[in-house]
Amino acid sequence: MKTLKYIIGIILLGIGINTMAQTAPPAPPAPPNTSTSTSTSTSTSTSVITDNGDIITSGNTSFSVSNSNDEYRIRARYPKNRYQAVKDFLLQEMGGKNMQSSGTSMVWSIEGDEDTVYEIELEEKRLKIELDKTIASQDLISKFEDMGPILRTIISGENRRQEVNRLERDADRARRVAERMQREANRLHEMADRNAALLDREAALLELEAEKLSLISKRGGGIDGFIRKVLDQSSTKYQLNTEENNSWKWPAMQSALLLELQKDNLINPNKDIVFVKENGGIYVNGKKLNAATWSKYNTLFRKYDYSSVGELSFYKQGDHIVIVDNAVDLEGILDVLENNRLIKSTSKKTKIEINGHSIMVDGNKLSSKETDRWNIILHKANVIPAPGKTIIIGDDFASIGYSFNENHLGTLMSKD
Repeated sequence: MKTLKYIIGIILLGIGINTMAQTAPPAPPAPPNTSTSTSTSTSTSTSVITDNGDIITSGNTSFSVSNSNDEYRIRARYPKNRYQAVKDFLLQEMGGKNMQSSGTSMVWSIEGDEDTVYEIELEEKRLKIELDKTIASQDLISKFEDMGPILRTIISGENRRQEVNRLERDADRARRVAERMQREANRLHEMADRNAALLDREAALLELEAEKLSLISKRGGGIDGFIRKVLDQSSTKYQLNTEENNSWKWPAMQSALLLELQKDNLINPNKDIVFVKENGGIYVNGKKLNAATWSKYNTLFRKYDYSSVGELSFYKQGDHIVIVDNAVDLEGILDVLENNRLIKSTSKKTKIEINGHSIMVDGNKLSSKETDRWNIILHKANVIPAPGKTIIIGDDFASIGYSFNENHLGTLMSKD
């Protein structure tokens, strides 16, 4: 088996190993804020939203992004009172090593052998960023692309919720376009059309963009469209049966986590909760915890025997929960299950519902003792069972997470 991708988003299970999204016709209609070309160069452009929520292309504030295969550019105008925040952010990200300044004007630049790798020009009311992606390293490209949404928020004056809502919409829109593109690519493959491979690549690029938007969205406390659909499912309702925990460790962890979050005034228990734990930090409803608080919650995870869980996303809406394990060795898990005779074979089609309080294998509920054994093995593999969560072994794929209709949230693995 071969792991295709770790996916925190929507996956079309019927596609196989080509893609994690789907597709659109060769020339999909462009939405107001994002336009995507289906030529060999994919580009996007975005107008910013002002304080009152209007999209503008002129006036005191504007922000545009152009991102192609060859170049990444940002152009922005803003009121004088935004300058200091933009300056502080750029100094934090870029430092002063490759910077020259004169009064309020600052320029960061690096020259390559023949061309300029990047140039950032900051003035009191204007910002210009140019990055040559043909000679820049991948790390530098990712850094600049990650800076864009943050600069947009600083310059536009959007509050956090406006920005998160926009990111959710952009992520959902990018996925829909990618889905239509992949459907068209599949049709062209059947016709042996040479444009099919091009559409495959374009769809993959769009889905990567959707992943990035979704990641930034959840860090900002957002819940994108598909996750909300998962939370709406009756199967994700969390009901704790204190008489039968069957070595399911999450209930105690969740109770302690929510209690501490409430004590720290990080959540309102009556509202949506988005808790994101990553190797680089912890985000709670859009707030990144400082080093001391981050350490405190790491200690809490250790206390409840979750020290080895480096990354997870926990969503709570009313009494419904979704827990996404962000880095799971699915191939290793299936091998362990087979070696312990919990499944007959890693090649046999099987559906396992790992609800925590119960385990169902192909619709058959296991005994308390068997459930206990499953939960112990899954815990050692850093998998957190939760209502509505499944492990599915198909003909040409395996998955762990949440699967509804043809969509999946979690980890998908192709079979060679």
